[in-house]
Amino acid sequence: MITVIIPVLFLMLVSAVKKVPLIGGNLIAAFVGTGVLALVLGGVYDPVVWAQAWLTGLNQVAFIIFIVIFGSIFSALQVKSGAMDTVLNVLRAIFGHTPQGLVLAILIAMCLGGSLVGTVSAVGAVISMLVVPAMDDMGLDPDMNCAIIVTGGSLGAIMPPISNAINVACSILGIPTDHVLQISYLTVGAAFALTCIFVCKVYIGDKYKMPQHLIPTEKAASILKRERRKLIPLMVLILLVALNSIPAISFDATSTLMKAVPMGGSNLYACLSSVPVIGQVTNNIVMALFVAIVVAIAITPELRQNTAADLAKSLRAVRVSVLIQIFAGFFLGAFRAGGQIAVISEWAAGLSAVALKLGGAGALILGGMLVGAQSTTQTTLLPILGPAWMATGVSDIHAAVASSHLAAAGQGLPPADLNTFVIAGLVSSLLQKEVNPMKSMILTAPYCILLAIIGLAFLFI
Repeated sequence: MITVIIPVLFLMLVSAVKKVPLIGGNLIAAFVGTGVLALVLGGVYDPVVWAQAWLTGLNQVAFIIFIVIFGSIFSALQVKSGAMDTVLNVLRAIFGHTPQGLVLAILIAMCLGGSLVGTVSAVGAVISMLVVPAMDDMGLDPDMNCAIIVTGGSLGAIMPPISNAINVACSILGIPTDHVLQISYLTVGAAFALTCIFVCKVYIGDKYKMPQHLIPTEKAASILKRERRKLIPLMVLILLVALNSIPAISFDATSTLMKAVPMGGSNLYACLSSVPVIGQVTNNIVMALFVAIVVAIAITPELRQNTAADLAKSLRAVRVSVLIQIFAGFFLGAFRAGGQIAVISEWAAGLSAVALKLGGAGALILGGMLVGAQSTTQTTLLPILGPAWMATGVSDIHAAVASSHLAAAGQGLPPADLNTFVIAGLVSSLLQKEVNPMKSMILTAPYCILLAIIGLAFLFI
């Protein structure tokens, strides 16, 4: 067991303690060092095996890297084209005639943005400028303002059909996303509906009045008629992903199209998917994002101006995230090649299942809170917890559902949620008013508790 304990302690120390000289808080250093320790302690010294392990692990997380890259490009194009403005204006026209309706529209827009962008801080930076002043004009205090932004953005990270949290969990466990996404339609959909009802009825209620200038004067239908072309890429993306993830349909349109293209005695899909790492671009969500990007550029002339500069800006924005995933691939491959996964499975089989499940759940929630990103938390902890949970009889599908929900539950939880600190600073700068992050975290706690309960339930059923 020492071959597991030492690498895990190194990972926890370097990733969580910024005071460690030179490498404290550096996730890339944490993953590389942990991988090296795992291989050396596992008696693996051949550099060829090290390279093979890295390639194996990288292949495991490659489609997440592609989702991050294409997702960043697509979301930037949607902002530039005005599609996100259109979505918000349509939602306001439908719901925004009352304080509760306006907040509901903002929660839906933040959730959609969080689904596309993938991180709370990023979607907050994109959409907050559009919604924070409106909530302030309505009379919401800055703490509530901040809490609503964090709530919507956090739920977006796990919201199907894109659901970054589900994709990360499935890639680490090495299972298809289909069944897990199908479950999450119910769990996340219910969680989002209950959260919206709670926020609108309990937090907003009849406490506020709608200023006249915030009441929409244009009908949603007329906005859609005028701006419908801007929404075509977004609708294409949602349609392509939903076709494959809705149980009653389960049709992968992008792979079907690729299979229809002949190539070298086979077809494009077969040839491309057989290539390690690069072949992961054939993932349904990755290809859906790619098609949506092509459609956006094709139908929107202004997106064809300064395209290279816009692409470079999007890639720079996700450079750190991509590098972290690349080196996380080394860590994942090393843990398997060094024998640590097998050791963890054997060790977990002799432990109390209840203690292992509760302890692992607590670690994921704590990680989501401190790191502020479910993807980093799952990448760090799930390679260890997944085999341990499955050794106690938890199915791989339930482990993925549990991990994604638990890590997402930490993104807003008091007393030290990183996302809230970031968004609090953003809201404060926009309004020139003080935001109390702790009060904001208390307001976001209910949806965090709800997601945690769902995640725990799937460890015990």
